Amino acid sequence: MNEKLLKKYLSYTNSEESFAVLFTKKYLIQAKGNWVDIIDSSPYEMSSDNLHFRFVKGGLYKRNIKPKYPSKDTCTINGKFDECKYRQMVRAITWETAHRDIEQQKLKNVKAIKFKITGVSYDKNRSNKNYFSDDAPKEIKALANDLNNRTNPLWDKAMPYINKTEFIYKIKHIHIESV
Repeated sequence: MNEKLLKKYLSYTNSEESFAVLFTKKYLIQAKGNWVDIIDSSPYEMSSDNLHFRFVKGGLYKRNIKPKYPSKDTCTINGKFDECKYRQMVRAITWETAHRDIEQQKLKNVKAIKFKITGVSYDKNRSNKNYFSDDAPKEIKALANDLNNRTNPLWDKAMPYINKTEFIYKIKHIHIESV
């Protein structure tokens, strides 16, 4: 196994580009069976989910070069198969093949199928004007009349009833340019 390739691939797996490729494969049916070339992307920085993007632009290329994988024997030591290592090796080879294939197609001026996926993240409770949830007792809802006064001992019981921001992520638009 080429340790240098594996190291480069493992570094790539934590990149914005890597997450943009996964995002594209998740939301774009046409990506199946094609190489995904990311041109530009903008993730939601405040989101804890790496697959939340404002937009991802890219191109889809046909898979002309097929990866050549080593036999499983290369990851078998003393009769014990290391599936994790083999899977990483296969993914690294696929990643390298994709980049090589895309680059060769670009040099031949092959036109990719261009795409742009836009997503939106918003607070689910943004239109709710109530400070407390609907299931809060009346005496707790009454605290909302003077939010600056936190001296009332009911505030200790009121905290679980506060309407918290809850972000939702949705795909807003998918545009595919025909070739």
